[in-house]
Amino acid sequence: MTQPPDHRAFPRVPIGYRVKIVTDEEMISYAGARNVSLGGLLFEPTPALKVGHPCGIAILLTAKDTGKRIVARGQIVRSDALGTAVQFTRPLDPASLALLESLVQSLLPEGTRMGACG
Repeated sequence: MTQPPDHRAFPRVPIGYRVKIVTDEEMISYAGARNVSLGGLLFEPTPALKVGHPCGIAILLTAKDTGKRIVARGQIVRSDALGTAVQFTRPLDPASLALLESLVQSLLPEGTRMGACG
């Protein structure tokens, strides 16, 4: 059985970093990321996060909260047993964008790497 073509704007790559999620209601949650792209993030199912709600995201690239991180603003677009998906809704700051582009580029399969992401 063949998979339907993936029509996403950006390729997704699997990751396993911790993610900090902050909603406008001040709720803070930590989850394990499953995959990321230049357009969004999928992390472990988090039922408390409601579809349509805005949130802040920090992908923690080191074991310590004070280490490198990718920071973004997004909106919950899906939350089910397969995971919680966030679409980035604002441009990332230059440092976060550079980290995300580097991360995605380093994890793309050999035949799909581009000269520059974005």
